[in-house]
Amino acid sequence: MSTCDRGADVPSYVLGALAGDERASFERHLATCSACRREVADLQVVADSLPRAAEQVAPPRELKDRIMTVVRAEAQAREAEESAPRRPARSGHEPWWRRITLRLAPLGAAVAAVLLLAIGAGGAVLLSRSSTTEVPAQARFASAPAAQASLEVRDGRARLKVSDMPGPPAGKVYEVWLKPPGGAPAPTDALFSPTRQGSASVDVPGKVSSGDQVLVTAEPAGGSAAPTSPPVIVSNPV
Repeated sequence: MSTCDRGADVPSYVLGALAGDERASFERHLATCSACRREVADLQVVADSLPRAAEQVAPPRELKDRIMTVVRAEAQAREAEESAPRRPARSGHEPWWRRITLRLAPLGAAVAAVLLLAIGAGGAVLLSRSSTTEVPAQARFASAPAAQASLEVRDGRARLKVSDMPGPPAGKVYEVWLKPPGGAPAPTDALFSPTRQGSASVDVPGKVSSGDQVLVTAEPAGGSAAPTSPPVIVSNPV
C-alpha cells in the first residue's frame, strides 16, 4: 500500500480525469515515487480491461459530448480545490481493489463519466437494444383509403398506432391478433375502437418475436377465438 500523500490522485490519473497542469505535476511526481508507480500499474490493469467487457460499437456522438461536459466540470472543480489540505494517507494493510474503490468514491461524476467512455461500446449496445423500431403496416379500408397504421416495437413489446381509421361495423369491435411465422393468428385481449377522429394507440399483449405479424379484424363484441373476417390491418413481419 502506498503511504504517499499523492496516492489519492492515482485513480483520476489512470482514468484521464486530471486537468492539464495537475496531470503534468503528477507525472513529474511519478518519476520520483516508486509507490505511486506501483499504484498506477495496478489500476491500469483494471482500466485496460474495461473496453473488452463489451462488444465494440461506436457510442453516439451526443453521448460523448454530454459525458465530456461533466468531465471538464469536475476537472475545474478539482483545480479550484487544489490548494485545500490533503487528507492524511490511510494506514493499515488493505487489498489493492479496496484501495481503488475508496479512491474512486470522491471523484464522483468525473470517474463515472470516464468509466462510461471507457466502456462506451457497452453503453451503445444497451442503448441500441432499447431503441424503438417502427414497422410499417397496411390499412385495408375500401371506404377510407387515407387510413394509416404502423407498429412500434421496443424490447419485444409492440404498440399499434392508427390514424384516419373508420369505426367497426355496428355491433362489432376491432380485435388485435399476433401471427407467428407460418402459424395461425393467435387472439389477444386487445379490443378497441378508434376515436371520432379515426386515431387509436393500442398495446399488443404478449411478446412480439422476430418474424411475427400483428393483424386487426372486425369481430363481434367481446372478441373471437378465431378471425371471422379478413384483416383490415396487417403489419410487416417484425
